[in-house]
Amino acid sequence: MKISIQTDEILRLQRIALGKEAADVILSGGTVLNVYTGELLQNYEILISGERIAYVGPSQGFPIGPNTLKLDVHDQVVIPGLIEAHCHMDNWMGLREFVTLILPHGTTTVITETSSAANGMGIAGVRTFVEKFSAYPLRFFATAPVISFLCAQREEKPAVSKTEMLEILEYPEILGLGEIYWSRVVEAIEGDLSELVAKARSLGKTVEGHGAGAREGRLNAFVAYGVDSCHEPINCEDVLGRLRLGLATMIREGSIRRELETIIPVLSKLDIDLRRVILVSDGLLPNHLLQYGHMDFIVNKAISLGLNPIKAIQMVTLNAAEHFNLDTDLGGIAPGKYADLVVIPSIDKIEAQLVISKGRVVAQQGKLDIDLPVENLSSEFNQSIKIPTVTPSFFHIAAPGNTVRVRVMDMITEIVNREALLDMPVDEGVIQLKDNILKIAVFDRFEGTGRRSLGLIKGYGLRQGAIAISTAFDEGNAVVIGCDDQSMSIAVNRLQELNGGIVYICDSKVKVELAFPIYGVVSTLAGAVVAERLTSLILALREAGCWAENPLLTLLTATFTAIPSLRLTVGGYWLSKENQIVSLFV
Repeated sequence: MKISIQTDEILRLQRIALGKEAADVILSGGTVLNVYTGELLQNYEILISGERIAYVGPSQGFPIGPNTLKLDVHDQVVIPGLIEAHCHMDNWMGLREFVTLILPHGTTTVITETSSAANGMGIAGVRTFVEKFSAYPLRFFATAPVISFLCAQREEKPAVSKTEMLEILEYPEILGLGEIYWSRVVEAIEGDLSELVAKARSLGKTVEGHGAGAREGRLNAFVAYGVDSCHEPINCEDVLGRLRLGLATMIREGSIRRELETIIPVLSKLDIDLRRVILVSDGLLPNHLLQYGHMDFIVNKAISLGLNPIKAIQMVTLNAAEHFNLDTDLGGIAPGKYADLVVIPSIDKIEAQLVISKGRVVAQQGKLDIDLPVENLSSEFNQSIKIPTVTPSFFHIAAPGNTVRVRVMDMITEIVNREALLDMPVDEGVIQLKDNILKIAVFDRFEGTGRRSLGLIKGYGLRQGAIAISTAFDEGNAVVIGCDDQSMSIAVNRLQELNGGIVYICDSKVKVELAFPIYGVVSTLAGAVVAERLTSLILALREAGCWAENPLLTLLTATFTAIPSLRLTVGGYWLSKENQIVSLFV
C-alpha cells in the first residue's frame, strides 16, 4: 500500500538532505539500526521534515533553524517504530486508552482486526472505528471482518453482507481481509469468500489466515486459496512448514496464546532466512499491557530466549511492513520513510527513552508527552445488547427419564477442551448438575430473539455463583457459566442493565463487574481502571475455584469454532474437527 506524498513535501525533503533548508527535528550522534542490512551505524544524524525522514548519515554540518528541535542521542540506539501486525483492538477499551498504554513503549503502528466492531454495529461499526484512526499520533490500520462475515449466526440479517465486505475492502485504512479459518475454505468451500479473496488480491491487499492445525495437503490447499499469512504456529515445525510455503509467519506472545518459549530457542539455532517471520501479540488484555508492556515486551522476551536482537527488531518493523505492503513508507530508517523512531539505551533491550511518531516527540521515559483526543460516539453505539430479561428457568435443560447421556465440554486448558460423553441425573424432567460439572449458555445479544443454546462444562473449577460476558470469539454473542440457574439469571440480567460487560455474581450479588457499553465490547473507563477491574475479576474467579491463570479465556473461547474440540454457539454444540452442529444429547 503506497501512502500518498505531496510534491512540495518531496522537494522539501531534498532541500533538507542537501543542507539548503533547516530540518524540523535533528537526532544527533546516535547509533542507527539499519534493518535493511542488519548494520549498526554509529555517530549518525537523522533529519526530519514534517512526518518524514529527510536524511540519515554522518553529520554534514546541517543548518539549524529557530524552530529546529535538536535531540542529542549519543550513546543510544535509534530503531524504527515498532509494528503490531496482528491484534484485536476493537475490544476492551477505546483507542485513546489503548494509545495511552502502548505509545510510550515504542509501538507506532498497529494493524487490527475489526470483527467486534462488525458484530456489534455492522458496517457502520467498522466505518466509525476506522474513521477514528487518523486522530491519533500513531498509525492505525485494519483488516476486513471475515470472522463476522463467516461466523455470525443471525436470523434477520447478517452482521456484514458480501456487498458490505466488498465496500469495506475499498477503505484506505483496510490493508486486507482479516483472518480466515482454514476449515471454512478447505473442508467446505465458501463461494462468497472466494469473491472477497479475489477482490483483496486485485486491490493489492493481503489475505490473513488462521491455519491452526493445518498441515501438509490442507495447509497447501489453504495457501493455494490465496492466503498470505498465518499467526497460528505453535511449534518450530509449524513455523518451518509455513515459511516453506511462502507465508508470512507470525509468532504470538499475548494474552490468548504464548508461543515464544516453545519456538524461539529452536528457531534461533536454525540456519534459515527469518525475513518472513513476524512477532505479534494477537491481542493483549489491558491488565497485561499495563503490567508487561507491548511489542517491547515481546521483542525483549524473544531476545532473552536466544534470538539475535537485530533479527527480533526486524520481525516487528521491516518484516511486518513488507507483509502489508507498507514498506515504501514504514518499517525502516531511511530518507522518505515516515519518521517513526524509538531511542533505546542499547540494542539488547527495547526500553524506550524517547518515542517519535509522525515526526514529533510523543513520549519520553515511559510517559506520554502529548494530549490525546477524547472519544465521542453517538448513543446508537450503546444499543447492541438486546437480551430479554431471563428467569432461572431459562437455563433448565429438559430431559426424559432418570439419567441421560450428554456431551460435555471437558476442559484441558483454559482454552482447549475435549468432547466427553457422560451420564447426568434427571429430576422432574430437568438435568441436575454433579461432579463439578457446570452449565454454560450462549445467547443471542444482537437481534432480541431470546435464542439461546445450553451446554455443560467440566473442569472450569467455579464453586459458587456465575460469570457472564457480553461477547465471545467468532459470532460475538454473550456467554455465561454458572453453578446454579439463579446466579446465571442474575448475571445475564446485569449484563443487560450495563449495556454489556463482564459480571461475576456470588451469593446473588455482584462481586466484580466491568461495563462494556460501546457495542457491548468496549469500556469507556480509563485503561488503567479497566486493567485493575480485570485483575480483580480474575483473582475473584481463582479464589472461587477457577484453576486457570486466566479463567476469562474460557468464556471468550467457548464459542471459538476454529479450535478443538467441542464449542457452543447460539445454534448449539459445534464439533470443530467435523465442522458441524451436534446435539447436546448423545
